[in-house]
Amino acid sequence: MAAGACLCSETGFNMHENPFDVDYGSGETEYERYLRTSELLSLQKPAPRRSHPDELLFQVIHQVEELWMKAAIHELGETARALPESEHEQARAALCRAGRLFALCANQLLLFDTMLPSAYLVIRRGLGRGSGMDSPGYCRVGEVVPAVWGAFEGALGQEHLDLVALYQEPSPHPRLLAVAEAMVSFDAEVQRFKREHIMTVRRIIGTGTASLRGNPMDMLERSAKLTHFPMLWAVRDRMFLDFRTGPLSP
Repeated sequence: MAAGACLCSETGFNMHENPFDVDYGSGETEYERYLRTSELLSLQKPAPRRSHPDELLFQVIHQVEELWMKAAIHELGETARALPESEHEQARAALCRAGRLFALCANQLLLFDTMLPSAYLVIRRGLGRGSGMDSPGYCRVGEVVPAVWGAFEGALGQEHLDLVALYQEPSPHPRLLAVAEAMVSFDAEVQRFKREHIMTVRRIIGTGTASLRGNPMDMLERSAKLTHFPMLWAVRDRMFLDFRTGPLSP
């Protein structure tokens, strides 16, 4: 046995490697077959091919993110389906769920706080020119939100309303207003996700390091300011446009 290649007598694992980085689960139970866990758990790089121990975490975070986004896209589709049928509560619930899914995407980015820049420096060498802007889930959200907005505009038309009227006189149409506010909340969660992503990038590679495509940090920051439903934000500006302060009312 080579010097230093200590083996655990009970398991046979080389103790210089992670003893738990092995396949597990038979894949034969109904639980495993339904969730297709054998396939799911084989989608990450096997241990011998990883450039760094943290590469498993790096890959899993991004894979899970794509799954959350897939679920969010489904809920946006449920919203677009429900609004033309005047199913306003169903649309609101779907939007709320989509927002919570993006909140999960933002929260899981906090796991990157446990990764040192030196670890990512090693991992980054094997990423080519990959960019989070190419995320199929992120890109798909941008593709489908215009249909959600179109369905909402159609719902306003069914009630012979415009957006300003809905917000200035909210009591006659509470369910439609709730849909509008759920859209705002969803949009806000997406913006929080983008801001958390920027903080993650800053924490790991700093503020002056360009992306793998050579894009500067300020390009990412400009993208983070974009909203999916700008009219829902603009209506707030319109409502306060003529505001004048009044006397103190203690």
